[in-house]
Amino acid sequence: MLQDIRKNSQGTVAKLIVGLIVVVFALFGVESIVGGLSGEPEVATVNGKGITESKFARAVEGKRRQILAQMGERADPDLIDEGLLRSSVLEGMITEEILVQDAEEKGLFVADAAVDDYIRGVEQFKIDGVFSNERMQMVLRNAGLTLKAYRDSLKSQFVLNQTRSGLIASAFVLGDERDEVVALDRQQRSFGVATVFKRDYLDAVTVSDEEISVYYEKNKDSYQKPKSVDVSYIELNKSDLGKSLEVDEAEVQSLYDTERAEFVGEEERVAAHILIKIDENSTDEQALTKIKEIEVRIKSGEEFSVLAKELSEDEGSSQNGGDLGRSGKGVYVSDFEDALFALNVGQISAPVKTEFGYHLIKLAGIEANEFPAFDEMRAGLEERLRQEAIDQLYVEKSEMLADISYSSPDLAESSDELSLDIQQLAGVSLDTKNALFSNAKVRKVLFSDDLVVGQNNSELIEVGDGQSLVFRVDAYNEASVLPLVAVKGLVRNTLKGIKSSGFAESVGQEFIARVVAGEEPKEISDDMGLNWRQHKDIKRDNIMVNREVITRIFALEKTDVLTESIIGFDVLDGDYAIVRLDGVVSGDTENTTSLELHSISNMLGDGLGAADYRNYQSAMAESAEIERQ
Repeated sequence: MLQDIRKNSQGTVAKLIVGLIVVVFALFGVESIVGGLSGEPEVATVNGKGITESKFARAVEGKRRQILAQMGERADPDLIDEGLLRSSVLEGMITEEILVQDAEEKGLFVADAAVDDYIRGVEQFKIDGVFSNERMQMVLRNAGLTLKAYRDSLKSQFVLNQTRSGLIASAFVLGDERDEVVALDRQQRSFGVATVFKRDYLDAVTVSDEEISVYYEKNKDSYQKPKSVDVSYIELNKSDLGKSLEVDEAEVQSLYDTERAEFVGEEERVAAHILIKIDENSTDEQALTKIKEIEVRIKSGEEFSVLAKELSEDEGSSQNGGDLGRSGKGVYVSDFEDALFALNVGQISAPVKTEFGYHLIKLAGIEANEFPAFDEMRAGLEERLRQEAIDQLYVEKSEMLADISYSSPDLAESSDELSLDIQQLAGVSLDTKNALFSNAKVRKVLFSDDLVVGQNNSELIEVGDGQSLVFRVDAYNEASVLPLVAVKGLVRNTLKGIKSSGFAESVGQEFIARVVAGEEPKEISDDMGLNWRQHKDIKRDNIMVNREVITRIFALEKTDVLTESIIGFDVLDGDYAIVRLDGVVSGDTENTTSLELHSISNMLGDGLGAADYRNYQSAMAESAEIERQ
């Protein structure tokens, strides 16, 4: 049977089939066969509609880049929890798909004109407060977006936001409800307060050796020395590589000559255009007919700028006679740029089609920049060459250090080959504040079996910009309880703090008892050496009084019996505060401006509307059929 298969596989038909498969694989990849049979893999489905694996992967990568950008220059990808990232992105995509389906079911949409109006209002697209098509193209291109992709994204966002906006805008509060909130929020309270500081009693308390011993035995876990390792390491620092690096004068001159040669012919072109859009209101044929009519009028002698003001559909430039300003290559879309740079000064192009529509392009002028003299550029060129040499040397030495240390049983060979010192550090733990060994990448492998048990060198770890190291574990130190003799002073201070806090509380409780018995707080305060202070008409947002005191005083019930409104509590790591509520004044809407009342109503309404929208989302999610793969 195998022989028959072999014979048949040599036939012309078999060869054609195999050839066809090879071509398909080469052009479209294996997914063209596998995907065609089973469809693209999905990570979840919402009411039967799938979220594809590729779309999910793009979203995860986009979110990862966003997080790294927020981290700043020293962003470390290893700090991102991959599981949490993927989970949050997936849930977000599921929520978005639910909203998209809801919007489609409701027939929601947004007009293209509204999207265009929004784009023209984006500040990043403006120059001196005026929308610039040139600026917009540059910003979008730098972000890796086409105008169509950007418009589609905005359109989707606006549609999805309609339900949310509608629910929030429809929520409201009644006047009585608002007034109740104003009365509570703008309430003022008058009170007295005194603080018993534990530091005042530190010298008054004593701690015996027996008490220290008993406390130590009960709290040994608090006095542990964490597990640690003794390490040897080699550090490679880019900043050390350039100290003796010299730059050849001939190289500086050569670089200058190269840049000068490349600069020759560099120019910026002053352009103007007339645009007729292709959109839902104008077909390709209609736009082409209209632009040709304009072209005929220009050829018959009418002024380009006048026609641009009258007929151009580029709102950003039409008011300026179609003027786009000056720019070099790389600013405009390719078809527009090719036509512009093919023109002579004063010449007007034939109709040019781009993704925006049809253009007539006029070259108003060419401006060339003069190249600076050698002496003006020498210092900058020298520094650039020096940095390039340092970067190259750092890369080479990094690769050498990684290769040698990987295959060596210790760091001696790496040290000899690269002329780098082997340094040592004892007792490195996860609490170590050393700049190198507190790095997250280093801590991740510090106690790994490969280093501790296998006694291998670590991989080359980049701990900063231009700073990396390789290390090995010389000894592993188990976590251990520190002996009493090593922590006796610390235990003594802890016990003194506890005792003095208790003393402060007992003084505070005595103060409260005397107030309840009918004595005046001020007299008690003077007698006990405390500082009783009265505060009148204090609001919730007061920042001059201790925040915890404000919180406690506004948590007290309104009462006319002052002695029932005096309390004591711990504050500031062991101090003891005593407060007595003396009076409460509710907020008054009559003393609140109509503008403030309107703002408060809107704020409360928005809060209720946001809650309504969250409930709406929850209801949609509960009713949706969601399957996570």
